[in-house]
Amino acid sequence: MEPGGGAGDRELMARLAAGDREALAPLMERHYRRLYRIALSYLRQPEDALDVVQEAFVKAFRSASRWDGSAEAGPWLGRITVNLAIDRWRRNRRRAQTFTPLAEDDHASELADGSPSADQRVQRREAGERLAAALHRLPDRQRAVVVLRHYQDMSLEEIAGTLGMSLGTVKSSLHRALGRMRASLAGGRP
Repeated sequence: MEPGGGAGDRELMARLAAGDREALAPLMERHYRRLYRIALSYLRQPEDALDVVQEAFVKAFRSASRWDGSAEAGPWLGRITVNLAIDRWRRNRRRAQTFTPLAEDDHASELADGSPSADQRVQRREAGERLAAALHRLPDRQRAVVVLRHYQDMSLEEIAGTLGMSLGTVKSSLHRALGRMRASLAGGRP
């Protein structure tokens, strides 16, 4: 039998808390994809998302002794991932330029071919950039709620469990966030 084969998340977490490194692999197998999707939808950079998920599992291993045995492991791991993604996003934001110009050759062929859909592609890209800018202007927790709801299709209850918030707080955060985004988008380009 494989290490942890057939063991539930709670049993694996209890083993991890007791220092059993073998319990980490089955937890990773079960939760890696979901955590990666969360991190990727938040960060939009595959390399950063991979780093965050790896950091999340390292932190889970180191913090396993502080895990509340009555809590579900999935939302706990999700909360760690969201918090690390927020931290990574903040670090990237400080370092990133707000606008990265295209190299001259990147767009010349698209504009030269005379394709009737070139304007549509530009409009979609600009709309996407405005939406991303509006999303990233939100406070961290509101951004996390929007990302988990609209990019990860999580239910409000799942978001509450993942972020450790009450259902009412999730609902009001989502409402406020969408209102802020609407106002930001109505105000024109960022």
